[in-house]
Amino acid sequence: GRLSQFIDAMQHGRFSPNPSRSQSMRISELENIRRSLFDYQLQLRELHGSMEHQNREFHTQARQDTLTGCHNRRAYEEDWERFRQELKTAPQGVAFLLFDCDRFKTINDTYGHAKGDRVLSIIADALVMALRANDRLYRIGGDEFATFLSRTTPAQAKQVAQRCQSLIEAAGFADLGIIEPVGLSIGIAFCAADQLEQVNELPKQADIAMYTAKQPGRARIALYGEDTERASQTLVASRETSALFQALATPGMIEMHYQAIHALPGRQVDYYEALARIRYHGKLILPEAFLPVVSSRRLETEFDLAVLSQVDADLSSGQLPPGCGLSINLSAQSISRPEVVSQLLELSRHNARHPLMLEITETSLITQMIEVRTYLDLLRTVNYRIAMDDFGTGYSPLRYLVDLPVDVVKFDISLVNKLGEDNRAGQVVADFARMMSEVGYSLVAEGVETEAVLLKVESLGIAHAQGYLLGRPIPLAELAASFAAEGTSATSLA
Repeated sequence: GRLSQFIDAMQHGRFSPNPSRSQSMRISELENIRRSLFDYQLQLRELHGSMEHQNREFHTQARQDTLTGCHNRRAYEEDWERFRQELKTAPQGVAFLLFDCDRFKTINDTYGHAKGDRVLSIIADALVMALRANDRLYRIGGDEFATFLSRTTPAQAKQVAQRCQSLIEAAGFADLGIIEPVGLSIGIAFCAADQLEQVNELPKQADIAMYTAKQPGRARIALYGEDTERASQTLVASRETSALFQALATPGMIEMHYQAIHALPGRQVDYYEALARIRYHGKLILPEAFLPVVSSRRLETEFDLAVLSQVDADLSSGQLPPGCGLSINLSAQSISRPEVVSQLLELSRHNARHPLMLEITETSLITQMIEVRTYLDLLRTVNYRIAMDDFGTGYSPLRYLVDLPVDVVKFDISLVNKLGEDNRAGQVVADFARMMSEVGYSLVAEGVETEAVLLKVESLGIAHAQGYLLGRPIPLAELAASFAAEGTSATSLA
């Protein structure tokens, strides 16, 4: 009211300081206005400060590993890229350290998910204490951590690694009831200030050094260039490694074999699971031989992209009849990679003729839960079904059923075999299967090898089964020839 009139008068030159006009606005009103404006200014400052604080918190959360509290892979990729750019104007000696927990899978399978989490948290805390004040620790995989040291020398980098080893050895893992020794293998790669054109190779070199550190009789700390060339040559010369690298570079060397997934109780084929093999010098190399190399060299994304490319070729060949569903295995590391999601979106064009399902393996290695959930939600919009594979193995946590948009749960063979046992364990698994079916999950029993187990699976109302009793994995050409006898149905896992 009066304030706006007063301001308008001032703007248009109608304000006069004569007493009669000034007296129309009481001093108390002016004081109230002044106080209100001051309070409003304070509120704006508080709001601005609160928003800045929230933005900093959101940024921190997006870059933080929720389990260990250290930086996550996203932070690593951003910081490593920024650091490499800074080196162009500020040359300096750089060391890259890669840490891997020895025998973590064994520890995790033996003592369970909760203690596995505690082991990783203790390791992260010890590593942070061992690093220099300005160094950052990154969790880049399930049990892998990394850091890069600026303005350093090989000797100083080794000292940091030795401090890490000492603190891990002194950590209280025995308090968790863990009898086995918990240790780290550490790979170090160094680049001098006058050799910064090689800085991009440091992560790969540290990986090779870590592989060397893991070999029997090694000191569990290895510096690339001192004792790694022989180990690197041995690794590359192995049959499985040679086959893998050649397969990744040569279309068609990765060969998909297909295993039927049968609907129950009718036992008609609803889906086929695509299982990768490598054809090398006329012989097949099975996953148990080459997947450890994929894991040790962190080639999950490259391998999964090659598998998706071959699956696309198989679907495009027209050898699978319309309505025949297809299930594709994908590692947890790959599902957070945009290039993999992009290829899956491209592959979804086959969904009208072949219902597609993704089987996510190694869920324990998921370190970017928000990104993974976002991508899976996106894939569901183009009619992918999402399955959790190998449920029941050491690190297959229930929490992922809650955190991820899972439609199908595949019971691992270890759980399926217990269904055939007439004891408490068998009853627990049976009751759990019933409960999961009741809350809406579609269940698949893997590894069914006897008629007795299959009958038990059917009696529990489990929707689907697969295993050698029902059919072994076979090449695409053989599968195409068998369709008339198989009587494939056009239904899907639902």
